[in-house]
Amino acid sequence: MKNSIFIFIMILGITLQAQEETAHITIYSSLKNIRIRLNSILIGETPIEKLAIKPGHYTIEAISNEEGLWNTSNVSKDIFITTGQDTSIFMQFPNMVKINSVPFHAKLLQENNFLGLTPASVDYETYRGKTFTLEKSGFKSQSFVLKRTDPRMFTLEPLKISAAEENNSFSYSLIHSRLKTKFVFLTGTVITHWLAFYFKNVADDNFEKYNMTGNPALIKKYWDNTQKYDRWSDISLGVSYVLLGGLIYTVIH
Repeated sequence: MKNSIFIFIMILGITLQAQEETAHITIYSSLKNIRIRLNSILIGETPIEKLAIKPGHYTIEAISNEEGLWNTSNVSKDIFITTGQDTSIFMQFPNMVKINSVPFHAKLLQENNFLGLTPASVDYETYRGKTFTLEKSGFKSQSFVLKRTDPRMFTLEPLKISAAEENNSFSYSLIHSRLKTKFVFLTGTVITHWLAFYFKNVADDNFEKYNMTGNPALIKKYWDNTQKYDRWSDISLGVSYVLLGGLIYTVIH
């Protein structure tokens, strides 16, 4: 009987000691069903209630459910839990406002501070009531004041092309800009291409005479002429392509 009482007291003491060496933590979040990591270990989704843990230092990280361009940053807190402590933690996510534009990749500026390219997200509490500007090359800038939390979509208006800008268009450049340079390139291309054709015909004539003659002296002459005019034809054709490339470059740029 005495042994049974002694064993019971020992078990009770061990149980009470174990209870004294633990604590409980409850975790809530401003967003629903948020995954929670405790010291980098995933322990479940919010709400997490009365989780028994050992006393000590912990890092709690709430993982955002949103991914990709609209991602809201994760939230983390460092806490120290003492023995027997019952702690409640609330993980508050920033209230992010989603901003997009058509076309996308417009610059999002706040008082000339570059915040990113659309689509983007900004913290409502930080920027509430402040003026933003969307800028994109070829489109009119558009400004707005952040007054609500719902996603914002803006359609940017294209800039109208003035008469002066039309004069700088590709068609105008093709006809008017650098006219003398284009004429030189075009003339040189035509002449050298014609020379390449002429030298090739002369080479072919000499090669035909080379095949038909039986005179040893003339054989060497016609063969040498064939090789010479073939080289001149290749050189003229190469120069023609270079001039043509210069003409194309001048037209484009």
